[in-house]
Amino acid sequence: MQSGGKSWRRKLARAADKWKIAWSGMVLATRYPQFLIAFVISFIVFGTLMNLLSGSSAALDLFWVSDLNGKMEIIGQAFLALFGFGRNFLDWLLTFIVVLLQSVLIGLVVFVWRKRRRSRKEQIVATAANSENVQNASIAAGLAVLGSGCPTCGTTLLAPVISTLFSTSGLALASFISGALTVAAILVTLFAIQRIGGDAYAMIVSERFQKLHHKKEQIHE
Repeated sequence: MQSGGKSWRRKLARAADKWKIAWSGMVLATRYPQFLIAFVISFIVFGTLMNLLSGSSAALDLFWVSDLNGKMEIIGQAFLALFGFGRNFLDWLLTFIVVLLQSVLIGLVVFVWRKRRRSRKEQIVATAANSENVQNASIAAGLAVLGSGCPTCGTTLLAPVISTLFSTSGLALASFISGALTVAAILVTLFAIQRIGGDAYAMIVSERFQKLHHKKEQIHE
């Protein structure tokens, strides 16, 4: 029992250390324009899309049949909903968390990608890792979009399909699946952030060490 307890404590300690490093990597990355630009663009675009989809396909159907002014109004409302305007607090909070995490992940992916593209040799070595990072971000985004909906009213992109298959019980089932997909999206995003945040931290610290070492060599010369 003691051995098992120690094993769990070691695992928790390692996980806590990984998250400390990942958090440090995220904080340090915010000082670089590559991260900030990718984060802001992702937050605006992905956040607006999530709010457009939160009301099932009705908003999209209305968007396609509206004129230019109508389209701009719908997009504007979806963007403002990202900050809680016209949204139930629980619905807004869940969407905001998903969008925030996804934007951080995309920002880190872009930051790490740009840092790795320094030389042909490093680029070849990093290709597989970069592709895996993009794949993880895409999976998380896909799960978030599929699970997009309103927790309190039960609307989701899956509702029409599931209602057709399961009749009256479809809406409740769609709401449950939507929640499960959203949880899965959050877990995948957190896992990816932990790993890529650690990579970002290692790159930033290594880069700073190399610059400091180079300055010392110049002083001695």
